[in-house]
Amino acid sequence: MKTVEELNYIPDPTARGLVSGNTHMLSIVVPMIRTDFYDRMINSIDEYISEKAYDTVIFPLLSQKRLERFSDRDAFLYRTDGIIMASMPIHKLFPNSEIPTDRNIVLVDMYSERYDCMYLDNVEVGRKAAEVLYEHTDNLKMLTFIEPESVFTTNVFGDRVRGFSGYLADNGIKTVEKQLFHTEIDLHSAYTTALKLLETVEKFPVGIFATCDLFGYGLTLAAKNKDLEIGKDLFIVGVDNQPWAEEIDLTTIKQPVEEMSEYAAKILIEKIEAKTEIIRHESVKFESTLIRRGSA
Repeated sequence: MKTVEELNYIPDPTARGLVSGNTHMLSIVVPMIRTDFYDRMINSIDEYISEKAYDTVIFPLLSQKRLERFSDRDAFLYRTDGIIMASMPIHKLFPNSEIPTDRNIVLVDMYSERYDCMYLDNVEVGRKAAEVLYEHTDNLKMLTFIEPESVFTTNVFGDRVRGFSGYLADNGIKTVEKQLFHTEIDLHSAYTTALKLLETVEKFPVGIFATCDLFGYGLTLAAKNKDLEIGKDLFIVGVDNQPWAEEIDLTTIKQPVEEMSEYAAKILIEKIEAKTEIIRHESVKFESTLIRRGSA
């Protein structure tokens, strides 16, 4: 130990892995990087696994070409001790919904009958948003994103819109195309689309389901531009409960990102470190939480 201290020796985890067969590394696969949702997810996983002496390698899917590489059993992705995949429609991405590895896998933000998964019912999220807005007005609209149809499409936004429309239908309100406005997932696009939406409103108050907090932010800025009073002329409900949502007084439906991610990491490490094989398969549905603020 004296020599270790004198030489400032640090064990090489890669060399240890060659001997033990364990890398103490986990792969995290996400559709994209640099979004609030995936930042929160990765940070929660990192915080939990660092206490267990594990580290992560992050693989953004991004393109069809990368998917082709991930379809190879020998891809570096599958050389770690286990894999967490987030928001992956694996029934579209892999033949027979089977990820090409015998490593332990846990899915986050996606339901599966084959793998351990932590998921949220986005249809239910949409119904909750409709219920809140319907308390204030039956003049309702939606600001959402239409995901391009491909093997990467998860239908998260579509499910939220479906839940919202379903609640309205149950209360005798038919959803028509002029109630639905589409934007891209960035603040500038959300703001400009929100301005166009507000210009179409013939009577106030109006209630708008912003299918994510980012769109709620765009609506908030557009309302200020139009001198509309939020919580009186305009009611807004977002989804996510991003860290800045409280600052803009946005009513939102919280996704339990941190809780889902930490539990996924816990299950994965348990399986990796089990002395005997764990047969257990968990499909854990997490509940969203309404957080009321000034916008509704």
